[in-house]
Amino acid sequence: MKRINFLIQSLNYKKKLVLTCFLVGILPLVIMGIFCHTKTISLLLSQELNSMNSAISTAVDSIDSQISLYENLLTYLSCEESIVVTPTETVQGIYATYEQLNYKLDVFLNSIYAQHPEILQITIYNATTELTHGKQLRPISDLEQESWYDETAVTPHPSWHLNNDGTICVIQKLPNPYIKYVQSYSENCVSISFSSKQFFKSLDNISNNCHIAVASPEQTIYSYTSPSVSELSPDSSRWTTLSMDIDDYGWNIVLEKPKSILTAPADKMAVIIILIICACFAILLFMGNILSSFFVRRIDALHEKMQQVQQGDFNISIHDEWPDEIGELTNTFQEMINEINRLIQEDYKNKIVLRETQLKALQAQINPHFLYNCLSMINSKALMNDQTEISQLSQLLSVFYRTTLNKGKSETTLQDEIKNVKSYMNIQQLLHDNIFDVTYQIDEPLPEIEIPNLLLQPLVENSLVHGILPNKSRRGKIFLTISRVMEQVHFTILDNGLGIPRKKLDTLLQTDSGGYGLKNVHERLQLTYGETCGLTINSILDESTMITFSIPIQAS
Repeated sequence: MKRINFLIQSLNYKKKLVLTCFLVGILPLVIMGIFCHTKTISLLLSQELNSMNSAISTAVDSIDSQISLYENLLTYLSCEESIVVTPTETVQGIYATYEQLNYKLDVFLNSIYAQHPEILQITIYNATTELTHGKQLRPISDLEQESWYDETAVTPHPSWHLNNDGTICVIQKLPNPYIKYVQSYSENCVSISFSSKQFFKSLDNISNNCHIAVASPEQTIYSYTSPSVSELSPDSSRWTTLSMDIDDYGWNIVLEKPKSILTAPADKMAVIIILIICACFAILLFMGNILSSFFVRRIDALHEKMQQVQQGDFNISIHDEWPDEIGELTNTFQEMINEINRLIQEDYKNKIVLRETQLKALQAQINPHFLYNCLSMINSKALMNDQTEISQLSQLLSVFYRTTLNKGKSETTLQDEIKNVKSYMNIQQLLHDNIFDVTYQIDEPLPEIEIPNLLLQPLVENSLVHGILPNKSRRGKIFLTISRVMEQVHFTILDNGLGIPRKKLDTLLQTDSGGYGLKNVHERLQLTYGETCGLTINSILDESTMITFSIPIQAS
């Protein structure tokens, strides 16, 4: 050890610097490379697992909502009289049968198809009579041809099955319509069928390089294996498996991915890390040898400039053209000196700007008072001359501008916001000779909360200018509803104007219309209350437009 120390101390200063740079650089690089390699594998595996878990959770939520939707729809169908009575009632005569099937059953089913176009078929299976009607009313023998069918497969509660033709159906027995006071079920049943691909469309986003299976308590309803992994060994030790239950319905979703695919990015990253470390080694040796000869001279130059600054001389200029640590330190030092000089100048300028700002603030306070005094004088003169409309208009303008300007504040109370929009609509009715009606449905009392200024006025102005005024075919109507629902305040603006075309509606909240437009209100709501509190716009062309939003009471 003493000999090694002696040899190091005997080296000239340049070689000491080169050796020091190399040793100080190579040891952290080696350690970092080993650490990054192991950590990268761990992180990538963890990210892949988190991604799989997130994907399967999203799929579970989507499928859960669809199951709930169609089971509720099936329960609704099983309670509908036209469906329950059709396979059990003995219809007298051809005309009565035709009326029952075509004017009651078909009309009702067509209304369901209109609301749910994704449904392929709604079928009533008749076990009581021999009456059939297209695909809507079929004998129970048709159902018995399905591979899943047995005596216990259809119950009074919804059950899910995979049909022979690849479609999915949810089915349940129909109640006996002739037993009123005891819940009894007949052998008749009703089913809803839809495309397996459509029902499990939410799984398309996670179907790459994996195997997915969805099973109900009775059978496997959906199974898909990506072509890229179909030939891999089924050995469970080579696969990563995640499963999740849909608790309310007993369904289970299983997602499997090969471990080789999960670790493939880690292997590529390891090669990249090794190449980066090798490149750093080469650069370290090269730059250490070249820059060591300039090391002392450049540090001395920097130290001299620092002493000048220490003595209070900030008028210095120093620059190092080399992009290493010393050059960066030197140039950063110069930037620091420049910043100090800039701050000295800026402090002086800020004092001037502050005085100008104070003057503008004073003017901003004077101008509104001047406007209010003028409106008050106009009101007095109008009353003296029995000009009630002028008096009413001046009072409305005074209220409108007081609540709009809001003393320069960005927030106002909910009550003042309501005053603002009411005064605005009253002004517009006067200006347009009351050619439209305004209806207010406002809960009393509303919570005393603060909200961003000018939320409602731009929305009612949009309804008036773009919906009501251009529509000459009927008298315009605007409805403003404000209600408290639990810990939220709900707002609805509805008009019977021209409506909004679908293409424009899809991009309306992304279009900057200037001023306080819909996009501005939408963005201010999201910035204040979060992404879920923006505007929701629904419109029927040539009929109506409805804008809704909600704000939380506590967050306000």
